[in-house]
Amino acid sequence: MRVRADDAGATVTAPGFPTASPKDVGGRAVRIAGVLGARALRRGWSSAKAVVTGRPAADRDTWLADTITDLGPAFVKVAQMLSTRPDLVSPRVCRALGDLYDDVRPIDTAELLPLLEQRLGHGVARTIASRPVASGSIACVYRATLADGREVAVKVRRPGIERVLGTDLAIIRLVTRLVARVPMLRGVPVVEIVSQLTGSVYEQLDFAMERTNLDRLHRNLSMFPDVRVPRVHHEMCGEDVVVMEFIHDLRRLQPADLTEEDRKRAVTSALHAVYQMLFHDGLVHCDLHPGNLYLRQDGRVVIVDAGFTVTLRPQAQDKFASFFHQMTKGDGQRCAEIVLSTATPGPRTDTEGFCRELRALVEAGTGVRAADFDLVSFATKLFDIQRRYGLYADPQFVFPILSLLVLEGTVREFAPDIDFQDEAVPFLVQGTLERAVRAWQASLAEDEQSARTPSAPEVG
Repeated sequence: MRVRADDAGATVTAPGFPTASPKDVGGRAVRIAGVLGARALRRGWSSAKAVVTGRPAADRDTWLADTITDLGPAFVKVAQMLSTRPDLVSPRVCRALGDLYDDVRPIDTAELLPLLEQRLGHGVARTIASRPVASGSIACVYRATLADGREVAVKVRRPGIERVLGTDLAIIRLVTRLVARVPMLRGVPVVEIVSQLTGSVYEQLDFAMERTNLDRLHRNLSMFPDVRVPRVHHEMCGEDVVVMEFIHDLRRLQPADLTEEDRKRAVTSALHAVYQMLFHDGLVHCDLHPGNLYLRQDGRVVIVDAGFTVTLRPQAQDKFASFFHQMTKGDGQRCAEIVLSTATPGPRTDTEGFCRELRALVEAGTGVRAADFDLVSFATKLFDIQRRYGLYADPQFVFPILSLLVLEGTVREFAPDIDFQDEAVPFLVQGTLERAVRAWQASLAEDEQSARTPSAPEVG
């Protein structure tokens, strides 16, 4: 994205982002500079005090998290997104950023009522406006009972948040373009990385896309009787409201709350749903933490919130499927070649060193029992090797790994003996064959079209 002033100096535009006026950008930039200055002074004072008193200074990770929180929701969202990218930052930084949360109040009733009344009617809106079941920096979620008795969950975008996020994200991108000119960063795809992060944040404002993705997940996973995704009520939705089926009793269970049979059934269902996304459908829910994935006492699972989903290209699905397959075979060299074919090299890339260490990593995990194989440790080491040898991963390759990483904690807690690699094989094989058939059919169609198109007469 490019941020620029037009010839008259009237606007600052950003493709894919709303127009932000120079006044908005300038005023916000001054406030951001003030926050950073104040936080830097506070950090300096804390460090100086620690030297004098001999007591340790305030924790650096805590200072970083507090600074980002003070900068506002756009910075919190970008940091939260960055915390999901261990391919870009160290595990320590991921943990620090992952502790950030949205400290916000519900939407003001005076602003909320007109939105709800337009979609749900005056009576229903009045009964729920003051009682959100969840409150975030971008939206709030309410529970409502319609006139016909149906219970629904209503997700409402905060009025004005598009302008706030758009201005801050434009500033972040502009600063990134300036920082990218620093000599030590030449050759590093800083602009591309920040564009990916800010783009992912801004997409969370697109409720039309979110309800489409939620509807697609509902249809794609309907083949699994033990997997439930809320149904979207499209007739009541709008650009700033998503109305969906309300599912009761969504709470975090402990392993002791389920029988061993139901634990295994629920975890297997969750794994199969993710493999269906990865190897077949290409629409992947990348945020299946316990607040978005619920295991039920009857062994079923519920998946909610399609705000962070990614659509994989067929080529990316093939690359990830091949990597996953070669990893299960213990072929470290082939795994390294696949990663190299998807990554962007930096100015100090060492491909030989990368291949050597990745081979050793894959071979070390070969033959390990399912209960002893630690996917988090494997992925952390994989991303660490990439960073150390100057490779920048394609997000289309990273997001499938992240979707499994988020789920891995639930697998280990509830059913550690499940072999997630063996469970993946049928989906991997069938998905690869289906894409190969579709590619072959597309090639035939192109050949037929070429054959029907008359050749231009020769001139001579």
